[in-house]
Amino acid sequence: MSLVNRREALKTVGASVGALLVAGAAKTANAAANTQVVATLNPAQVPGKEAWKFAPIDPDQVAKDAYDGYKKGHCMNTTFVAIVSNVAKALKKTDPAAAQVLESFPYHMFNYGASGANGNGTLCGSVNGAMAAVNLFVSEEKTLKAILNEVSIYYERTMLPIYKPEGEEDEAFPQTISNSVLCHVSSGKWCALAQVKSGSPERTERCTRLSADIAKKTAELLNLNVAAFHTSDVAPVVTLKRTQPTSACITCHDKGGSVGNIIGKMTCTECHDDKTPDNHQ
Repeated sequence: MSLVNRREALKTVGASVGALLVAGAAKTANAAANTQVVATLNPAQVPGKEAWKFAPIDPDQVAKDAYDGYKKGHCMNTTFVAIVSNVAKALKKTDPAAAQVLESFPYHMFNYGASGANGNGTLCGSVNGAMAAVNLFVSEEKTLKAILNEVSIYYERTMLPIYKPEGEEDEAFPQTISNSVLCHVSSGKWCALAQVKSGSPERTERCTRLSADIAKKTAELLNLNVAAFHTSDVAPVVTLKRTQPTSACITCHDKGGSVGNIIGKMTCTECHDDKTPDNHQ
């Protein structure tokens, strides 16, 4: 190799090393910045658990955002994003760093929940997304479980959907009480009432509105329970409870009961109509 070629080669190597050093320094700086951002999230004072900072949000805006965002990621994604993105907006004035972390959340990870988890018809995506959002912001176990239970009871026992998009407030839309958090049962019952197929635009509209309802209810529950986030001394606000015969069934059949052969909290008689207290075998 000639002297000129050696010099050129050394220049190239030197430039490459310099670029790597700059990139490494930038990466280190970014990592440090990210660490600082995460440190501002004010984890709850619960050993081994952390809750990201929460700020009260407008339930009506959350509902609208969930409805508008449905086409981007379906039920689970839009419910989670509507709640979390509104918390980020609420935090911008008081804690920009915490807001930045929420805004950079990998929301696409919740796309799998559509149609009861990848089309399997299991847990409704709107409930799945709502529960994920609650878990992000609440770590105190009593409060966490109370909110999650109320979300599922509300979904099961309420005539839904309630939400009506702007301009359609006076138009009638079919509603059902699902008595189940399963997509298969919930959407199937609604389709039977509305006399439409599961692949119809009407069913899609129903699930879009339903996502808005669950997002709104969850926002209301988070707002109501904000005082209980970081302490176990404040009793969670609960307005909905399991009804008979479900409560009676769970007492015996769930974990710790005299029978103890199931795990579940859904309305039992939706599927086990032959096992009601009057016809128990």
